[in-house]
Formats: sequence, C-alpha cells, structure tokens
Amino acid sequence: MILSWGLGVDSTAILLRWIQEPASRDFALEDLVVVVAMTGDEWASTGRDCEDHVLPLLRAHGVRLVQAARSRLHTTIAGDGIVILDDSRSPERLHLDGDFRLSDELTLTATVPQVGGDRRCSLRAKGAVLDPVIDALTAGRGYRHAIGFEANELTRAFGNLHTGGKKKGDHVQGPANRSAVYPLIDWNWDRQRCIDFIAGVTGGIVWEKSACSYCPFSLANKEGRQRVLERIAADPAAGVDILMIEHRSLALNPAQGLLGRGSAIDLIRQADLGHVLTAFHDALDASDHVLVEVRRILRPAAKDPAKLGRADRSIRIIATGSRAQLQQRLHQKAARAGFPVSDHDGITRLWLRRRGATLPTREHFVTIAPAGLADKAKPDFDLWWRRLDAGQPLHDTA
Repeated sequence: MILSWGLGVDSTAILLRWIQEPASRDFALEDLVVVVAMTGDEWASTGRDCEDHVLPLLRAHGVRLVQAARSRLHTTIAGDGIVILDDSRSPERLHLDGDFRLSDELTLTATVPQVGGDRRCSLRAKGAVLDPVIDALTAGRGYRHAIGFEANELTRAFGNLHTGGKKKGDHVQGPANRSAVYPLIDWNWDRQRCIDFIAGVTGGIVWEKSACSYCPFSLANKEGRQRVLERIAADPAAGVDILMIEHRSLALNPAQGLLGRGSAIDLIRQADLGHVLTAFHDALDASDHVLVEVRRILRPAAKDPAKLGRADRSIRIIATGSRAQLQQRLHQKAARAGFPVSDHDGITRLWLRRRGATLPTREHFVTIAPAGLADKAKPDFDLWWRRLDAGQPLHDTA
C-alpha cells in the first residue's frame, strides 16, 4: 500500500486512523509506504505539528516514510532531477526545505502560481516528483495507491463523464499496475470529520491546511485570506517570503499579484501587519537587484480576436546592483530618453511602450526587481517583435 501524504488534514487523518485503528485497514503497517513530496515552502507550523504528532507514531510502529523533492527545475519521468531526502522507518524530522524549492522556480521566472487551469505548480513540485518515486518503489508490481479525497470529492476521484462532464477523475490516472483507493470516501468522512479525528488523536490540535505559504488558492476567499493573515502574523518570515515573490512578479507584470483582484501586499496593509511590511522593506533594501528590460506581446484568441489569447514576454537583465543604485540609473536613463518614470505601486518602471487597445499589441518597459530571475525569451520572440514593428501580421507558430 502506498499513501500519498500531503501533510494536510485529509491524508493525515487516513494515516493516523490506520495506525490507531487496525480494523480500518486490511494490510499490515510493515507493508505501508508513506510518500511525501517537499515543495520547500510549506508553513513551518505544519512541519512542527507533523514532527510532534505524526513522526513519533511512524517511529513507534516502524512505518516507512519516503521524503522526496526536485533537485532542479526540470525533471523526467525516469526520475532525473529528483532526490530522496530521507527513506526511513524511524524518521526524526521532516525535510521541509526540500532541495530545489517551488519558490526557486518562481524566482527564476519572476512569476506567481496561477489559480486557473490544472494547478501546474502542484503537478511539477509534487506529482512529477512522486510518480517516479512510486514507480521505483513498486518496480512494476501491482499496488494500491491511497489518496485523501474526502467524501464530497467524488468527481476528483471518479470523474463526471457519466453525467456528461469532461473530467475523467483520478481513478483512471497513472500506470496500469496502479489501483487507486480513497479511504475517506469509503468511510464517508468529510473535512470536519477528519479535523475532529485528528484533534482527538493529537490532544486537541486543530490541523492546519497544508500549502505553500504563498499559495493563491489559500487566498481565493475571505475565510482563506483571514487564515493566511493569522499565519503570517505568527510567522512574519513567511510573510516576507510571500511579499518578495509577489514583488518580483509585479515588477515584471503589474497585473500579476497573488490575488485575483488586488495583491498580497495590499491585503497585509489592510490587516495592519506593520511589522511584516517593515521586515519586507528591510529585506528589499538589503537584497541585490537587477535592472530588467521587459517586452511583452499580447495575442488575440483564435476563436475570438477581441479576447486575449496568449502573452509572450522577453526578459533581459541589463545591470545588477543595489536598489538605490539602479533607481538612480533608471531615472538617468529616463531623462536621456525623455520618457516618464512610473512608481505608483511602489515599483519603479520606465515605460517605453504602453499596450494598445486592440490585439495584437505590445508593451515595453525597464524596471527594477530583486535579483534571482533569469533572462528568458522564446527563440522566435525577436522575429515576432520585428514583424509587429513592420506592421506585418503575427502568425502563431507555437
């Protein structure tokens, strides 16, 4: 039996019940392998609770725990780029820092995780890590794979094709030797039932939601935002990390904050967490920065030319230095070029071209961002840019 442990409420409830109530399982604990992928940016409080209340039980019962992570940006299905952080039946600690963190990827690309779509950040930092690890553990043998879907998550487990939907569900995913099982669905346990059970086992601990500290899904509603703010207040260093990731993203794209509407920094200001803002600005001032040229092409959607279809951008680092040095250099560059400098959102930008009202269109500016990002552009970007300069139609070759 393989259990994917995400450190959160659902999979933790399964693991604790299997240990505490032998009748809830049909296998010996020695035949259980618990696997976890470390993103590198989990809340410290989640790690503390797991180390205080789950790891001692794993040690006492000799349950095997395999902790894995990415060691670089890109991994392969063969397992290249994946490292085993620990493989033990007596684990002493969680390796929450991982190796190559999801925030390292966001720093390189100067982006934030996207709320829409298929949660690509989770697929890369968790799914792409665990799939090769499980393949190696099972070596082609048939296995059962337990996933923590709750009783009200039938569509995630089984899809909705039978009702005319398009979702296949988890049960048909993965290799042919995998048989997915969903203990919480079998037990008819919802989230609250899991929370209550964990509290009973741990002496009243209200288990926190597992997530990266900057996860936009945690900020998607009022209740989630309030909980994140509470965690930031208790862990200001995490708040600084959140704001640094968002700041770098906003520098290169003013519309790309962590909230669908608004930004995390505005949320923290409104919550009056002045000590977090002070720590963030101190961290900004102490950080190396880069002067960056950003060009962006915005294409129309294929089915509706009036709607945005795809955006491509070119990132080119011009210089490195302190924030103050580069601000001075940017203002001098602006004065020579005769273009205005904007800093209405606290980020200095020299706008060379504003996007137009119709598609396709472009924007071009120079800005300052914390160091760590890398030059990036698709091979044909300059060709596309020149075509637009010449008034030629832009054909999508991607």
